[in-house]
Order: sequence, then C-alpha cells, then structure tokens
Amino acid sequence: MSEKTPMELLKEVAPDFAKNQMDEKALLFENEKYQNVPNKYKFLVGIGVAAALGSDTCTRMWVKMAKEKGVSLPEIAEAIMVARYMKQATVNDTVSNSLDWLLAQ
Repeated sequence: MSEKTPMELLKEVAPDFAKNQMDEKALLFENEKYQNVPNKYKFLVGIGVAAALGSDTCTRMWVKMAKEKGVSLPEIAEAIMVARYMKQATVNDTVSNSLDWLLAQ
C-alpha cells in the first residue's frame, strides 16, 4: 500500500487533471469573486461531505485545514453531527420506494 496521498498519486497518473483540481480549489478559496460563503464554512462543508461520503483521508484533510484556519473543535464536531444526520436522512429517502411497496402488499 502506498504512503502517498490520493492527490500525490493522481499527480503521477494524471498531472493535468490534478492541476485542474488544485486550480479549482484556489478558485474557491482564494479568488475574491467566490467569497460569498466564508472559507470557514467551506471547510465545514468539506468536512461534512467527506464524512458523509465515507472518506477518512479527505475528512482528516478537511479537519486539519479547518483547524489550521481557526475553526473550533465544537464547530468541527457540529459539522460532523450534521453530516451524520443528513446521511441518515438520505437513507430514509433511499428506502422510501421500497417501504411504499411493502406497505402496498
């Protein structure tokens, strides 16, 4: 198993694609045109999405970046709780047609 991060591996396999992803990150976090949502909230969204999608590596990356930028532990914990709640809610949606079918039997 590689000790390299997913982005390091991507840079080796598809350097142009990796550069594009990093350019998009810079656009969202550094370009003044895209600062309607403060970066603090973007970090919290990143944490929540990475956690909900089940990526330990990405969740850690977002947590570290958020902490380095001054996001507090309670804010990070709450983002994780929201992600968990939303993931749970999407399971309810995913099974609704199956439950509807069962109730019609």
